[in-house]
Amino acid sequence: MTKEIPKTTLLVDADIVAYQAAFSTEQATCWGSKEDQDSIWTLHSDEQDCKNWIDNWYTTLKSDTQCFELISCFSDKENFRKDILPDYKANRTAQRKPLTLKFCKDYIFKKYNGMSRPRIEADDILGILATSQKIVKGNKIIVSIDKDLDQITGLHYNPKNKEFYKITEKEAEFNFYYQVLVGDQTDNYSGLKGYGDVKTRKALADCKDYWKTIVDLYKKEKQTEEDALVQARVAKILQTSDYDFKKKQPKIWRAK
Repeated sequence: MTKEIPKTTLLVDADIVAYQAAFSTEQATCWGSKEDQDSIWTLHSDEQDCKNWIDNWYTTLKSDTQCFELISCFSDKENFRKDILPDYKANRTAQRKPLTLKFCKDYIFKKYNGMSRPRIEADDILGILATSQKIVKGNKIIVSIDKDLDQITGLHYNPKNKEFYKITEKEAEFNFYYQVLVGDQTDNYSGLKGYGDVKTRKALADCKDYWKTIVDLYKKEKQTEEDALVQARVAKILQTSDYDFKKKQPKIWRAK
């Protein structure tokens, strides 16, 4: 009897795909001379161009990975992290959204097996699905260019570099605590002031108790353990154990 090979499912960070599609298909038109500062510029985006871009992206992804099952994960409009840190991603509110972003999201969601859950981000859905054998059976590959997802163990694929790589449990644990110290300007949480990449890696090198080390560093900089907890709770990408499926809500991270 032939042994059945477990299927592999691609878990796609579709927030990023939708943004890339919408931005890539925008065209700027100058109504006048480009050298004239008073000339009017307009932006145009054709929905058919968006469809073509998205279809080509997913076709390429399937061809490059030789995987044909996938789930496209999207962030909800509401975000539980804002209850912990009200300024979380507040820096993005003034940024212009591409013209066809909503169209691209809707198109991907309907055609490429979209998934979204209340008050959590696409990263969290990816983390939950990747660490559960009950929701999605078989092998899973996280597809994203977002380094935050390196907190999740397992196989990853970077579609920009066309590169597969594996994250071990030890690497995933380090990457989480690393994020608590360096913060993330893109997501508008600060980490610990003065701790960049080099200083953080040095501080956490050969560390036996990451949390104790981090709390000690925060206190050394006249901050509290509660300050460190806020950073940890917004930095943490949810896994299956971090989500209450009955209540349909995340479990707030606590130091072990």
